[in-house]
Amino acid sequence: LGPLATTILFCMLLDPALPLTQEHQDVPTTEWVPSLNMKFDRRTMELSWDCKENTTYLECVMIHKEKGEIRKKPKNKDCHCNFSHDSLHGGVTFVVKVNSTQGPIPEKLVYANPGGEGTAAQNFSCFIYNVNFMNCTWAKGRAAPDDVQYFLYIQDFKEKRERECPHYVTDSGTHVGCHLHDLSGLTFRNYFLVNGTSRETAVQFFDTILSLKKIGCLHQRPYSRGFRTSRING
Repeated sequence: LGPLATTILFCMLLDPALPLTQEHQDVPTTEWVPSLNMKFDRRTMELSWDCKENTTYLECVMIHKEKGEIRKKPKNKDCHCNFSHDSLHGGVTFVVKVNSTQGPIPEKLVYANPGGEGTAAQNFSCFIYNVNFMNCTWAKGRAAPDDVQYFLYIQDFKEKRERECPHYVTDSGTHVGCHLHDLSGLTFRNYFLVNGTSRETAVQFFDTILSLKKIGCLHQRPYSRGFRTSRING
């Protein structure tokens, strides 16, 4: 079914501004800092980079669209930072500040959500019924192409296990929900990812973090008129 989410990663090295003087003089050369080859692992929320000799790393920053700047300080000579799990569909930017003779130099890594605006699944929600069953539903994006198909993946934060929805609910052939009849693999907090595919255009993903205690509960099996369940094999 392809990767869970398409990720566009590109790095930009920002050189510090050179001091301006009124006297004519040779422009001082700045120290070249090699690319850190930054990488981000969505499953572990770890930002890592290549360690360089004679280089110290002052700070890691995750710039979240809704929560703003989240700062972490690498331990000793570690070449990685770990952030708390969070939703990423709004896109985030990571910054590592490298210390050099010219002062701190930031290097950036952009974790984007490629695809057309409005193509992602919307109105995502889940509810538990009869204690051991859960239904999750979503709607087709307002600008999603006609041939869009969505897929739901769930990851628990304790064991870092990830699984795809075993039983999809469909509407005119499009997945618009998921039925889980076994919640034993879920933990208190879980990561839900709905990504999509289309032959016409790239489809944005939607993700969220839900606590089982905050998911609504029903005592009887819900009845969904006009929908049918389907099982994805493999």
